[in-house]
Amino acid sequence: MPNIMEFSWLYEGFVYLFLGIITLIISKFIINFLTPYKIDKELIHSDNSALGLTLAGYYLGVIVIYLGAVIGETDYGGVWSEILTQCSIDFAYALFGILTLNLCRVIVDKTILYKFSTTKEIITDHNLGTAAVECGSMIATAFMIAGAIHGEGGFLSALVFFILGQLLLIVFALFHQLITPYDVHDEIEKDNVAAGAYMGFDMVALGIITLHATMGDFVSWSHNLRYFAAYALLGILALTVFQKIATGFFLAGAPLEEEITRDRNMNIAWISGSISIGISSMIFFLL
Repeated sequence: MPNIMEFSWLYEGFVYLFLGIITLIISKFIINFLTPYKIDKELIHSDNSALGLTLAGYYLGVIVIYLGAVIGETDYGGVWSEILTQCSIDFAYALFGILTLNLCRVIVDKTILYKFSTTKEIITDHNLGTAAVECGSMIATAFMIAGAIHGEGGFLSALVFFILGQLLLIVFALFHQLITPYDVHDEIEKDNVAAGAYMGFDMVALGIITLHATMGDFVSWSHNLRYFAAYALLGILALTVFQKIATGFFLAGAPLEEEITRDRNMNIAWISGSISIGISSMIFFLL
């Protein structure tokens, strides 16, 4: 008969799975508390697809953050006191991540889509373009937080690298506007879903690169900050260059400005977005 200790990894896994479900449930209560409108009413009675897209990014982000906190833990061999102690630490990091993820919504409203109110666009106008940017930013932020809390470190280092990640997100949004041949804010405010999705996918791609730049053990401020700066800069440059090359090849004969602004062509957003995420994933695993 097999020894129960041989399957301790399975029991530990179920404990973490259960804790993950609890974390996801708590995240719903947190966003309900921090939101000035009734989420369930908007989703069920108003059929607000824009809010649904935003929440999809939020809940996916919560899962990413939780996995960043717990993946890579040591096998404790069925010693329940050590398992529960580590669970409590991981749970605290996950809650920290959820609170900062909610802060991302404010950052998007005030610094990325600053020319209009994201709450008005999503709740009153049901603007899917705005929701796509907010969804992408949520997932990107979750990757940043997951990297910041992954490995050996502390709350201070996690907080610092979360702030750096958000600053990078803001700079990247400005850079996205700079290299895009149309006014991103204007198109999104006019309910252009293609423009919002195009930007939202790029945000997710940035998040994957930033995950690599922030994850791992905290060695020293000088070492980790240098690595973050070098990897983030090279990653963004590589993403931009290879995305332009790949998009030009796969979408040859499709002028970006006309397809997004005039035709509102979602095919451009889907294909360009998948290429961006694919390239950022290759950067993550290969560089």
